Amino acid sequence: MDADGNTYDTVVIGRQVWLSENLKTTRYTTGASIPLLTDNNAWSGTGQGACSWYENNINYKDTYGALYNGYAAQLHSVICPVGYHVPTKEEWSTLVDFLEEAPGEIKESFKINHVGFRVWNGTFVNYSSSWWVYSPAGEFYHIRSDNLNIATGMPANMGYYIRCVKDP
Repeated sequence: MDADGNTYDTVVIGRQVWLSENLKTTRYTTGASIPLLTDNNAWSGTGQGACSWYENNINYKDTYGALYNGYAAQLHSVICPVGYHVPTKEEWSTLVDFLEEAPGEIKESFKINHVGFRVWNGTFVNYSSSWWVYSPAGEFYHIRSDNLNIATGMPANMGYYIRCVKDP
């Protein structure tokens, strides 16, 4: 359960336990609110953690989860439900390696939605999706849902989803 009281299905993939859906909380586990920014200028200009719903439509919450900027994702241990965190490159790589060899039903259990994301200027695009990758060095990485490749050098004010993995 996250700080808003949302519950999530989980899936065991290899030796990892993942949420099988995207995070949808608007609060950190500390109880602090994650600002919900709908204005494009506010989104592009913030220097702190923020979230939004796809196309600013709360009706997408249960289907797609929330989009978070990189500042929120870097708070990897307090944004996910207790006992979970934003995955590192190594954890994503382990998942991707396993999924490449896994049967279809295991791949489907991870529930990949190719809905879109929010770009740095606050607008939304409706192709592919991405999840944030936690970097202890503070770099901003994401993994794309269409090819499961990890990309680097993304601005912190991109809006991507978060998929949490259970703490070891």
